Amino acid sequence: METSKAELLDDAVAAVNRLILLAQDCGLPESAQFLAMAKTQLLIDRNGITDGEFRALCDLLDGRQGPARDATPARTRRDSGLRAMRRAWQCPQDVPAGRGRRRAAATNPT
Repeated sequence: METSKAELLDDAVAAVNRLILLAQDCGLPESAQFLAMAKTQLLIDRNGITDGEFRALCDLLDGRQGPARDATPARTRRDSGLRAMRRAWQCPQDVPAGRGRRRAAATNPT
């Protein structure tokens, strides 16, 4: 990693640390937690940690067995717009799949 990029990331981490303290002082614990997650991502980028290494660390901290080295990557999340429809698993496009039509009752009795 370039020294200049590493220095920029270090400066960003320091700025986020100041923002975390400010959010805590203002009584905004959710914002402080969000900023802490952003800081974690900056540190991951700064140190060149891969997704697999980070997952293995999280599993180790949770007391679970870490994933195998040749494990497949985790699935990506679906589009949040589909989640709102609660049908993302049924129809991955924007248009919901039609259900079978019911036979219309005869309007002209014979």
